[in-house]
Amino acid sequence: MSSLVIECNSRPGHDTCAFCHEDLEPGDGPRLCLADSESGVCRNCGKRHAPSLVALLDLARTAERVGHIGRHSVTLPLSAMLDLARAAEDYTHTAVRKKQRLAS
Repeated sequence: MSSLVIECNSRPGHDTCAFCHEDLEPGDGPRLCLADSESGVCRNCGKRHAPSLVALLDLARTAERVGHIGRHSVTLPLSAMLDLARAAEDYTHTAVRKKQRLAS
């Protein structure tokens, strides 16, 4: 199996998942890719093959969204802070689970 990496997507156009061949979300920004071919990977396949990377991408996207909200107000809405806390907790949970799996 190929390893997955996070890549900053700047290529316009249509792309499909390297594993299941489903359509990927268009747009710029970070995404999961195969390390050797730079082919995109969808969220569902990413969760199966590299859950900690998907959690890290979720955290980055949530932080970016909350950062945009923070530019326009002095305080953040509670829902935005909870979203950020949930994304951070999900990433921490997957990282700890990976560490436990490597230790055994």
